[in-house]
Amino acid sequence: MRQGAKGEEKNMTGKKLTLIIVLLFALTIAVGTLGGYRFWQDSQREPVITLAPGNADAGAVRLRYGDRYREPGYTARAGDGRDITDRVKTQIPDMTRVGNYTVRYTVTDSAGREVSAVRQVTVTWPAQTKAGRKRGLAVLMYHDVYDPKRPPADLNANMISTATLEGELKYLVASGYYFPAWSEVREYLDGKIDLPAKSVVLTFDDGTKGFIHHAAPLLERYSVRATSFVICSKNGAAMVKKNYRHIDLESHSYNMHRPGGKIGHGGVMTALSDQERVADLKRSQEILGNRNAFAYPFGDYNDGCRKSVKEAGFRVAFTTAYGKIHPGDDPYLLSRVRVNGNISLETFKKMI
Repeated sequence: MRQGAKGEEKNMTGKKLTLIIVLLFALTIAVGTLGGYRFWQDSQREPVITLAPGNADAGAVRLRYGDRYREPGYTARAGDGRDITDRVKTQIPDMTRVGNYTVRYTVTDSAGREVSAVRQVTVTWPAQTKAGRKRGLAVLMYHDVYDPKRPPADLNANMISTATLEGELKYLVASGYYFPAWSEVREYLDGKIDLPAKSVVLTFDDGTKGFIHHAAPLLERYSVRATSFVICSKNGAAMVKKNYRHIDLESHSYNMHRPGGKIGHGGVMTALSDQERVADLKRSQEILGNRNAFAYPFGDYNDGCRKSVKEAGFRVAFTTAYGKIHPGDDPYLLSRVRVNGNISLETFKKMI
């Protein structure tokens, strides 16, 4: 072979080798770029929360009333697949009552992207019972509460000592009594739901200082749901600021707890026009932020009063007539069970 041909062949081989090296280098760059792109892509994805199955459909959980909620479990991963379960924050509501609830899960990745997931939880009765319908529901009516170490000079049967009240609360809690919400009371009256045989509602009229200083702390301590019927012109705004956890504030009118009528105990509500009554009731609702239940001042009412209360949008209204309530009762003329301060615990048990 000629010398020139050999040199030309060597030169061609060198060019091929160079081309192969360039191609390999380009391929390496491409693969690296593609991998980097994929990594970048993954880093741009939102994190994902995966909920473990519950004991109902679609990850939901069903609980019987009185059972404790147990978290079925969850995991969370960032867009690149990293486990970030330890960053998940859960919001678990108070589920001590019958109803539907939502447990919320939230996680934030290192880039600040936040996602949430929810689990539905339903709390139901262990078993429906007709006992609630047969025996009726006792809505207890209390008034003032006092410290037995410093009894008031004008002590009367409408006043109950902290010792007596605490004994009654301890009994209710230890016996497993259920304290229904006003929405449940209305549904019970309408025959839409039944209530457990051991159900009771506690109400305290007037929003007295004795209630604020003595009853409220006991109700909060024992986690007993109760309602204070507040005379809003006196201390409605002040009571709202207390942010009670277990005490509902409902209307005893804005300023109709005063004389001026000729029916019953002479409360002014029966003497006012429908327009005046509704305006008063609406004002009390604005202060309290509630319109679930109403207690007629002094227990006085007439057909006009009933009409006004219904027009104002209350669910239920109470007189001072004695007795339990039952499905089918007029929701705007309900009776209550008066609790005097001079009764024994055994008598109390029989009353409810």
